[in-house]
Order: sequence, then C-alpha cells, then structure tokens
Amino acid sequence: MTNAHTSSSDVDQFIRELFAAVDSGDAERVGGFVTDGVTFRFGSAEPLIGRTALVAASRQFSASIAGLRHEITDLWRPEPGTMVAELRVTYHRHDGLELTLPCCNIFRLSGDGLVDDYRIYMDVNPVFA
Repeated sequence: MTNAHTSSSDVDQFIRELFAAVDSGDAERVGGFVTDGVTFRFGSAEPLIGRTALVAASRQFSASIAGLRHEITDLWRPEPGTMVAELRVTYHRHDGLELTLPCCNIFRLSGDGLVDDYRIYMDVNPVFA
C-alpha cells in the first residue's frame, strides 16, 4: 500500500481505493489501508483496536451479507490528515433483498498516510431486519 499522500487528490484516491477494498470483501486487502494500532468503530458498537481486530470484523461482516457497494456522494478534508466521506451504501442480503442506506465515515490518517482512526456512522439494523 502506498502511503504518505502529498495532495488532497491523493487522499481522495486513497479513500476511494479503501472503499473498493471493502466492496471486494477481501478483509486482508482492507487491512492494508490501516495502521497496526487502528481504532475502528461501527455505529454504536464498542471500538475495536488493531489491524487484526479490524480484519477479523471485516471478514465476519462480509460473511453476513451477500455483498455491498459504497457510492461516495461527497468527500471533505476539514483539516490535514482528516477525511469525511458521505456515502450511499447498497447492501445485498443473502435472501436477495437489496437496501441502500446513508452513511458518513470519518478517517484520521497517520503520518505515514494509513488510516489510524476509522469511524462509521450509520444505522445498519435495516440490513439485518
């Protein structure tokens, strides 16, 4: 994974590549975008600490659905090293149902350009209802 982003467009591309990795369902690939000590929090769940925990959670979540697709509707860089992504996330359930839900993610990047703080703000409950 190439790190140390030198421009806003580099960071935008990095975030787009991260979502492509998530959409692929490849948890190990997702792990390549984060630091060893990343903090990951999905909604109101307890934060997970570390790449290993994030990869395991990603693998488990991917198994619980048939697939997903992130559509970035907006990206903000409120300060250096911080990205906010507004999204529409389409979930494909194992029963064939498809749902699209709004989402907002906040990423804080480390000095080497990897995600060190990864927060997902959304209500995913309709996917499992």
